[in-house]
Amino acid sequence: MEKPLSLTLLYTANIAGDLALLPRLYTFLQRLHPPERRHALLLDLGGSCADAVWHCRETGGRSTLIALDGMGYHAANVAGALEREKRDSLAGIVTMGLVAEGRDWLYHRPPVTDAGIRVALRPRDDSARAQIVLAPAESTRVEGNAVYLTAVGAGQVGEAVLELRGAPCLLSAQIHVMPPDTPPNPSIAGTVEFVEAEARLLRKKRG
Repeated sequence: MEKPLSLTLLYTANIAGDLALLPRLYTFLQRLHPPERRHALLLDLGGSCADAVWHCRETGGRSTLIALDGMGYHAANVAGALEREKRDSLAGIVTMGLVAEGRDWLYHRPPVTDAGIRVALRPRDDSARAQIVLAPAESTRVEGNAVYLTAVGAGQVGEAVLELRGAPCLLSAQIHVMPPDTPPNPSIAGTVEFVEAEARLLRKKRG
């Protein structure tokens, strides 16, 4: 299969356990991420859960990540959010990459696989075609083969378009703000209900 010569990155961050946001966010992402954008990646830069949120506490930080997986995310930053045992357990359930220290995700959008495009917490492979740094940066930019993405808040979606014919080149970067009247997606609303029900069951078992 032909390797991507251009790549669109759509990314979120700092959802902080707000599951009620996700059905609307999914609708917004679908508008930004139509099927013909076949090489696009959907990423989360971290902060998906928060200790103050009940379902995050009950699931050890897994609740929002399970919902993001149901939304079709390709990779998420879980550094500091999951203990290694919980991360390894979750990796057997979700299809998206769980990026942490020493654990990268290699581009894989079936049927296309490109091991030269790495998603990692920090650059560590100068031979890669592109290294997408999955942690918020001060600005969206390219340094060598490393791609840095500026921070976004809940309800915002960052977008970066890269040219990959040679060294990575940033063609455009912007932040989209979700309109307040964005309707929720019923399927993701159902996913959220399932995640919350599982968290309640865990809480009940613990007494």
